[in-house]
Amino acid sequence: MRGLRMSAYSGALAAALLVVAPHAHAENPPRGQAAPSSATPARDFRLTGFRSANFGMTAEQVKQAIKRDFGIAADKIETAENGVERTQILAVSVPDLLPNGGTAQVAYVIGYRSRQLVQVSVTWGGAVKPPLQPAAAIEVARMLQNYLAGVGYKADTIATNLAQPDGSVVVFRGDDAQGRRTILVVGGVAAPEGQKPAGPPVVQISYIRDPANPDVFQIKRGDF
Repeated sequence: MRGLRMSAYSGALAAALLVVAPHAHAENPPRGQAAPSSATPARDFRLTGFRSANFGMTAEQVKQAIKRDFGIAADKIETAENGVERTQILAVSVPDLLPNGGTAQVAYVIGYRSRQLVQVSVTWGGAVKPPLQPAAAIEVARMLQNYLAGVGYKADTIATNLAQPDGSVVVFRGDDAQGRRTILVVGGVAAPEGQKPAGPPVVQISYIRDPANPDVFQIKRGDF
C-alpha cells in the first residue's frame, strides 16, 4: 500500500518508530493482546475482537466480558451514545494494560443496526489521564507494531509508518482473511520546527469488524 507523502516532521517521527518486517515472529504478546494459537498457521489468523469481547456480542455480553477481563462491574462501566452515528459506547479505564503505558481507556462500540459489538479502541494518552510522555508514546507504538507484524495479517493489506498531514503516523494497518481491520496510530509527538504538536501525545489501536460497511446511522440517498 502507498502511504500519504511525509512532511519532514512526521517523516522524522516515522523514522523513529521501529519498522518491522511483516513476517517477524511475535513472542510474548503485550498484555491485553490475543496471540494466535501456536498450532494455527499465521495465514489462518482471524481477528475476533479484544480479549474475551468478541465481535457480534450484545452490550450485556460485552459487559460480562469486561468483568471477566478486568474485574470491572457493570455499574462501573461508562456508557455513552454517539449522537451522529447513533452507536452505543461502553468505556472502562484499565491501568498497566501495557508496560510503561499508564492507564488506557478501552472503548467498545455497539453498532447502530445490529446492536452488536463492531469495534474496540484502546487509547493511551490524549484525553486519557494521566498524560502520556512523547517517549512513552513511541515506546508503546513500537511495542504494538512489533507484536502486530507477527500475528498473521494478510501481507498485501499491511502498511506501516504512514505519515498523516496532522503530524500523526499510522504505525500499522492490516486486515485478516475476513477483512477485519486493525489500525494503530500515534500522534501528538511531532510538529513543524518551532511549533507545538496539535495535541498531547496519544496512541490508539482500533479493531474493526467491517471497515467497508460501518454499522452507523446514515441518511439514505433521496431522503432529502
